[in-house]
Amino acid sequence: MMNNDFEVRVKDLKSRAHGHWTSILRNLGVDEDILKGKNLPCPIDGCGGTDRFQYTDKFGEGNYHCRSCGAGGGLKLAHAVRGGRFGELLDDIERMLGTARVVPAPGLSGPSLERMKKLCHQTWLQATPVAAGDEVDRYLRNRGIDQGAYPKTLRFHPALGYYEKQPGQKRSKLIATYPAMLACVQGSDGQAVTLHRTYLKDGRKALGDQSKKLLSAGINGSAVRLDEATDELAVTEGIETALAVRLRTGKPTWAALNCGNLERLWVPDRVLRVCIYADNDANAEFAGQSSAYLLAQRLVREARKAGLHRTVEVFVPRQAGTDWADIWLASLAKDRRAA
Repeated sequence: MMNNDFEVRVKDLKSRAHGHWTSILRNLGVDEDILKGKNLPCPIDGCGGTDRFQYTDKFGEGNYHCRSCGAGGGLKLAHAVRGGRFGELLDDIERMLGTARVVPAPGLSGPSLERMKKLCHQTWLQATPVAAGDEVDRYLRNRGIDQGAYPKTLRFHPALGYYEKQPGQKRSKLIATYPAMLACVQGSDGQAVTLHRTYLKDGRKALGDQSKKLLSAGINGSAVRLDEATDELAVTEGIETALAVRLRTGKPTWAALNCGNLERLWVPDRVLRVCIYADNDANAEFAGQSSAYLLAQRLVREARKAGLHRTVEVFVPRQAGTDWADIWLASLAKDRRAA
């Protein structure tokens, strides 16, 4: 029997994976023939037969049906076909989805939702609007992003604690404090879901790849809304990429924060033109492009069902390993050389 934490984890994973099981199963190494909807021998627990099994994904849950052993979903199918430890399978799927694990609050083990909301609120109030000359402004200017007036969903925190859990310890330990850029992550109802933190030092990221952290998991299609959506919306993965696209195009822009969440991004019905600015991850299994096109496919299908006349476009930088923030920086450098 699963404990409560494990059940919550499985439930969250299934929610995030909804509608994406075919690509997940393919990436996990499930035979392509199994995923084509043909009648086949059942791969579940040696059930066998000749044509009793069919994968349908009928309800977006990786659904299959076997005339002998019954029906099931993507998680059961993946575990049966791949074998191994169930926990390792969850780890692999969560990495594909871009699932961020909960970062424990200082002194808390498994914080409740109310405590997490309180922590988000307190942290936000400790910060101030981004202003010229502060550390966030310096950082963004170094990225070629000269906003003048910054979105209200971004804030500057002068000394935010950076915590890490040491081996063998149950609670996270304060390592240092750094200036930080805070970004408010909003759900479909416009309410704050959590905060995204970028730790800074001397106008640069303070901790390399570890500089960016969500305060809690479960963003489930939420976004950092740099602008209010109109009938047009540009969407990206990263915040810096969104700011660059915003400067480059003048479009209202949202950041999904990672490719797994980009696939799940909620877009209001009033948006009739969606421009998806994907990262070029040709050097990393095309994760950025794949997520962008999965989002585009879903938005088109949803619009068709709702009777909306919506246009969806995907834009990908030509060079592998680049995003639209890189393109923006390169264009600024070119302009300076030409001046």
